[in-house]
Amino acid sequence: MAIQIVGNSGTIADTDAGRNLYIRRGTAHYGSTGGAFVVNGGASAVVAAALAANTTLASLRHGTGATTNLYITRLRVSFNPATVGASGGVPGQIAWQRFTNATPTGGTARTVARKDASTGSASQVADVRDSNAALTVTSVNFGDVLVINPIPVFTTGGSIEYVTDLDEDEFIRLTAGDGICLRTQVAGPATQTWIYTYTIHFLEK
Repeated sequence: MAIQIVGNSGTIADTDAGRNLYIRRGTAHYGSTGGAFVVNGGASAVVAAALAANTTLASLRHGTGATTNLYITRLRVSFNPATVGASGGVPGQIAWQRFTNATPTGGTARTVARKDASTGSASQVADVRDSNAALTVTSVNFGDVLVINPIPVFTTGGSIEYVTDLDEDEFIRLTAGDGICLRTQVAGPATQTWIYTYTIHFLEK
């Protein structure tokens, strides 16, 4: 007996000659609230050598009154030396870390962009910002470290980029008032100055 799988619009599911169901990813469709978004930023000046541990360089915070959840799908950060480090120097460490309770201040504010301006609604993210020195984090409560990467010691010119792609069952979820930040975990390389850029891709629904 033949069985047909029919979608809400009346479209019949397609199979190959071996009766394997074809699954094709299509364009995302959102309701009246939510959508797909991206935000970019980076240091407007060089980051000092031996930057202290626990320095917050960039942050994103979902609105405290947001009616959507935010799901981070991709994180990217890149580093380029401005002044090269010493041979044998100790690398730094920087992490994407969860936070809540307050919004970091200072630095340069960034604007969230919609990936598809014709679907969904404007983002309910409250604030995105970054600095080459340190954001002010009065009353901010830091939580789990979600992704950690080294800050290499460059003895010649170069660059490095870290990209974290997250599958649907691995999305980082932020509820109203939650945030994620780029924060050093140990001191930066002793004699090396550097610049950085970052990108955060996310969904709201």
